[in-house]
Amino acid sequence: MPFVPKLYFSPGAVSMATHIALEEVGAPYALEAISIKDGEQLGERYRRVHPLGRVPALELEPGVVLTETPALLGYLADRAPEQELLPPTGLARARANEWMSFLSSTVHVAFLSFYRPDRYTSDAAARAALGRDGRQRFLDLLRYVEARLPSQGFVLGARYTLCDSYLSVFWLWARRMDLPVTELARYTALARAVLQRAAVRRALEQEGFGQLFAVSS
Repeated sequence: MPFVPKLYFSPGAVSMATHIALEEVGAPYALEAISIKDGEQLGERYRRVHPLGRVPALELEPGVVLTETPALLGYLADRAPEQELLPPTGLARARANEWMSFLSSTVHVAFLSFYRPDRYTSDAAARAALGRDGRQRFLDLLRYVEARLPSQGFVLGARYTLCDSYLSVFWLWARRMDLPVTELARYTALARAVLQRAAVRRALEQEGFGQLFAVSS
């Protein structure tokens, strides 16, 4: 029987972007929830999958695991080139990689600096400082996203790509943290358009976040 790729994810975490991509591609896959809230990512069993104890991880075949969201989104887009989930080549693909790298290395890091400061330091005073400053840094980066977005369409132009669903994860996080992200008109319009997609709705419902569709109304 053929091996079905398995996504290790935590509900509501950044693994949501890969989960959406799997739904967009439409190929069979399995899910295994790893609860960050309960510390399951640090257990011995999951560390055999991902030694750093982070999600997402996609087991492509027995013992073959791919990690890091930009790599996963690129891999999945290339598995279904007819869907054009990312530009195939050239400057357009480089722009997609630029956005995904920025989200991974800068926006996500800023969010974690206040949401999970223990990842960066065990010093109580330093954690408190990260909590105070990181929230503002994260919001400032979302404002930078707003300034970079086109006035209409999606981040790379008229066509939806996986960059848009990746961007929307951070918009949803900001909403859940009661940050004023809805004041960012272009970003909010993009996120609401993404939330209308059937693949996005399926992924969020599977993760228990179907109520988030209310923000698209």
